[in-house]
Amino acid sequence: MSRHAPLLFAAVALASSLLTPVARAATIANYRGGNTPVYSRTSYDYVPSVMKDGVYRMWWCGGIAGDYILYAEANSLGGPWHARGSTVANSYNTVFRPTGNASQFDGIHVCDPSVIRVDATYYMYYGGYGDGTGTTMIGVASSPDGLNWTRLNGGNPIIVPARDYRTVPNKYGAGQPSVTYVNGKFYLVFTDSTGYAVDGNGGGQFVLRSSDPTFQTGVEELTATGFAPRTATNHTRHSLIAAFSVDWQYVDANDTFAVAVDGPTASATRVVLFNSALSQQVDQFDIAGTWTEGPAIVSRPDKHAIPSSTCGTVPVDIVRSVGPGGPDTWNLAHNGVDLLTGRTCDQVPHGRVYEGYLIQVPGLPLTLARGGVRLQFALAAPAGDLSRNAIAVSSDVFHRIPYGASMQSGATVYGAPGRPAAFHLDDGRLWPVSCLEAIQHNNSSITGISVSQWDAHPVGPALHCVK
Repeated sequence: MSRHAPLLFAAVALASSLLTPVARAATIANYRGGNTPVYSRTSYDYVPSVMKDGVYRMWWCGGIAGDYILYAEANSLGGPWHARGSTVANSYNTVFRPTGNASQFDGIHVCDPSVIRVDATYYMYYGGYGDGTGTTMIGVASSPDGLNWTRLNGGNPIIVPARDYRTVPNKYGAGQPSVTYVNGKFYLVFTDSTGYAVDGNGGGQFVLRSSDPTFQTGVEELTATGFAPRTATNHTRHSLIAAFSVDWQYVDANDTFAVAVDGPTASATRVVLFNSALSQQVDQFDIAGTWTEGPAIVSRPDKHAIPSSTCGTVPVDIVRSVGPGGPDTWNLAHNGVDLLTGRTCDQVPHGRVYEGYLIQVPGLPLTLARGGVRLQFALAAPAGDLSRNAIAVSSDVFHRIPYGASMQSGATVYGAPGRPAAFHLDDGRLWPVSCLEAIQHNNSSITGISVSQWDAHPVGPALHCVK
């Protein structure tokens, strides 16, 4: 039985008061998926985190000897899902374990992963529990590949319950994190059953943001009047939504935060859209399909919405646990819809929508959307080092992404002491690059220059190789 079972069942009891109604409902189309599991094994599996990173990659909370974090991947959301390096359906990798020391916050259970990749680094936010600590707290780990993880912040929690868990009715604590990365900052939404603004059942979602992935410096908290530096007097005083176990992403097509939450009945997952300031709920829609706990909203690596080749259309796909009985029978299923934002091609910020994607158009150069502009390649190999995701679009959409630069075969690369190697491209800027492979695959070599010469150039977006 999962450590989180008491909270899971509390979420169902909250159903009638989850959300504040909005005046309109979003237009959706192209329902897909259903209640048939796409991943199943002889134990419980729930609260996944799913990204499109070349293949679909999924991390989730599964029963091993308590709660462990498992991993599988697939070419489609319908599966088959399998471990890295395996073709056996429903296989998995165990990628993150409790420490085994009950006195540590994550010594007995680790669960509720939220995985994000920023540039070339993966971060996993998770809830941990140790018998010696008595309550759930949030930690973070980093990885170069999403499989091999190192605990950050000295192995200590980055968020602890706002109040003594023993003094509140729901003693779960602080956990169930979900993170997206927007304009250089990590946005973290999480449950804290001890928060000051929770409802009578302990339900509440609180939001922090910081450029520090460990949330130890420069932390701001969402308050009733917007973001402000986190203090003892404003911490957990404002709840974004009265719910448990949400997942979210940023939707560039209409500049909203999309929050996936267990619906008011067990027959649908609800997606709630908030404006970019998180000050107002602007829309909502339901995706039909049963659930038992905690949805994942399938995202780009940076936890933004996956792009579509059609202007204004946003694929919204959910993976969540389903099962006929208690948690020991929970499996994972997929369903989804297309959100029709109503925005035209003239209204969509194409550079942001396709950020990090390789753009493919017959007769036009292979292009990477990076920093909101087009980086065009003469050779496919270096482009493949810099992104695992690709999408075919029309020539019209291609040209709506502003031109940035072109990388010709053998393009000049400059290096200087204490500075990264950087491609010197036709826009006159240096584009720093994080790996030697992209340089070699472009038939380029590094030319040494002085620090003052390097610093005299304007600098473009950084290029990061994906492992």
